[in-house]
Order: sequence, then C-alpha cells, then structure tokens
Amino acid sequence: MSHTLRFARFDPTPCNFPAPKVPLLARQGAWGEGGPDSVFLDGRSAFYSRGRYALKAALQALGYGPGDVVLVPSYHCRTMLDPALELGGLVELFPLTPFLTPRLDLLENRVLRASRPVKALLLPHYFGFPQQLAPVLALCQRHGIALIEDCSHAFFGQTELGPVGSVGDYAIASPYKFFPSADGGLVRANAAQPLPSGPGRRAWKQEAAAALALARLRLGGVGEAPLPPLADAPAAQPLPPPALEPETETPALSCHYQPEQADLAGLAASRWVMMHADRAHLAERRRAHYRDWLARVAPLPRCRPLFTGLPEGVVPYMFPLLLEDCETDFYRLKQQGMPLWRWDEQALSNCEVASTYRKHLVHLPCHQGLSPAQMDWMGQLLARVLGA
Repeated sequence: MSHTLRFARFDPTPCNFPAPKVPLLARQGAWGEGGPDSVFLDGRSAFYSRGRYALKAALQALGYGPGDVVLVPSYHCRTMLDPALELGGLVELFPLTPFLTPRLDLLENRVLRASRPVKALLLPHYFGFPQQLAPVLALCQRHGIALIEDCSHAFFGQTELGPVGSVGDYAIASPYKFFPSADGGLVRANAAQPLPSGPGRRAWKQEAAAALALARLRLGGVGEAPLPPLADAPAAQPLPPPALEPETETPALSCHYQPEQADLAGLAASRWVMMHADRAHLAERRRAHYRDWLARVAPLPRCRPLFTGLPEGVVPYMFPLLLEDCETDFYRLKQQGMPLWRWDEQALSNCEVASTYRKHLVHLPCHQGLSPAQMDWMGQLLARVLGA
C-alpha cells in the first residue's frame, strides 16, 4: 500500500466570498452551574490551545514517530492529519458508511494490509453524535492498536461503553467549539502511558488580553451585528470560473497548523469559560436549534440532513446538511453571507462517501449564541436559494 498522500483543495479565492453574516461559533454565553457532565471537566486533561495540538500530545505519548502508522477516517478535517505529519509518521485512511461510521468489513482489512504495524486509530464522534465504540475497540484490542477518541465535535454525550472521551486509550476535545472561548484543546489519558510533560505557558500579554475580553463578555456580551436584507435568490447569476483544485503529493502541514504553537497551553480565560459556562443552557439551545433546522430543511428540495433525528443526550456541534447541487447552491449561499463550513481540503482516498461529502456536506451553526432573528434569517436564505 502506498503511503503517499495526495491532497485536493478547493480554492475559494476566485469566488470573493463575503464574511459570514452570522457567527459560526458561539460568541455569547450564559453563566451558571449544572447541565450535562463531561469527562473533560474533571481536571484530568491537559489543556492546549487547540485540539490539533492535543492530538499531537496523544501521539507523542504513544511513542508515535517515523515509520509508525495511524489510521484516520477518509472524511476528515485537514488538521486531523497534521500532527502525524509533523511527527514524521505515516497516515492511512479507512472508509466510512454514509452515516460516517467505520466500514468494519473493510477496516480490519486495512489493518492487515498495512505494510507496517498500526500504532493508533483516530475515531471522531462527528457533529456530536457518538459512535458505536464496542466493535472498533474490539478490533483495536485484537491487533494491539491504541484507540484515540476524537471528541472535537462531542464534548458531551454517552456511548454504549461510557461517556464520550472515557473509552479510548486517549481522547481529545476542542472546547472552543462549544463554549464562547478564544481557544482550547484538551487531551485525556485513559491508558497506562502518561501524557508528555504538558503545555508551556502563554505570554502574559496574551493572557491579559484574553482576561480583558472575558470581562467584557461577562459585563455586556457581544453585540449582534445587523443582518442585511435578503436578496432574491440569484437563480440566473453566473458562477465564477471553477476554482482550481490541484492535487499535490507534498506532505506539508496545513496553514492552520502552527508548529511553534503546538506545545503552548490554552488561555486561562478559556479554561475559566469552559468551567463556568451554563451547560444546561448550552445543551438546551443547541438541541433546540438543531430541531429547528430539521423542521426548516424538511420541505426544501436539493438538500437533506445527514442525521434526521436527535437522540436523547446528544449535544450537537453543527447541523450537517447534504447539498444536491454543491457547486451552484454552495456558491450562492456563500455569496449572500450564509455561515457554513465544509471540509473541502482532504487527502484523497477510494472512499466514495468521503469523495462525495468533501463538497456536498456543509456544516451549519446551531450553537447557543444564535438569536431567533439569526435563525430566521439563515432559514429564509436557505429556503430562497434552495427553493429557486
């Protein structure tokens, strides 16, 4: 099996997309106690500035380095690969089902066909929906592979084997995706191997600026920007020339991964926000907004939600929506300031799901900071564009 990774990247530069008119991540918070619990709040996790750097710490604890293999899902954020590439190891991709669960019939074959022993397997709980861990854990135990739970999308929740983050040998999380904090990445060791010595302290000026921003947030919050009037859906608007998507074999780190930041701690203010935010409010609003999105997209053509239900206890990170016409509708939505993300820079694989979702699966915000006016504006814009 070849270990050369080939990347495809959508270049949005020719599209001149405006800034999103609604924040993609929470910028407002409520303070209090109570709500869903999380193993990442028990004080046993090392606090880094981003989850990508927490992942590096987990790989280092495993002794991962040149010649070692880590299995990563074929549908991935680009920064899920960066820590392994920085450490000089090998990344191999495993296929997924349409619901982003591992193809167990092919996963073991990936392990057996690997030209070198597999050191670790990274398994994300996509969009806050916990994976079924028992079969993957059994496979890892059969082959002596460390399981790393990627809880970047699932700070809260329960698997069939325990709370998310408590089952894998290591678990990582990205609290800034759930809390209105400036940064934050956590790594938790559930295995015998201890974590590295820990992240280094941030510069005092950074800590002071973050503390001042937190004080302003607690005193008055962040003002809500006025929303622009909705234009008619640009059905006849021509699309720009297709953005170039060059394939490259260069195993370079992505622009979002800064090696000089990898060993730094998260900000003290970010830790405070994580520990003192009203988790009940956070979970309730995220679940309510997710259900709101389900109702809004149900009658729309040319799209469908990836997950059509919201099981009890799931605290969603984003609302994943599949666009049928990903080229036209993605462009039109972005041109009008719709806040949405997608993972359109990926290592190429033979997984049809990943190849399709790279452009067709978009991520819409459902965080606790969204106001009714913002939800209405986004819903009406989606209806105008997809209904055109």
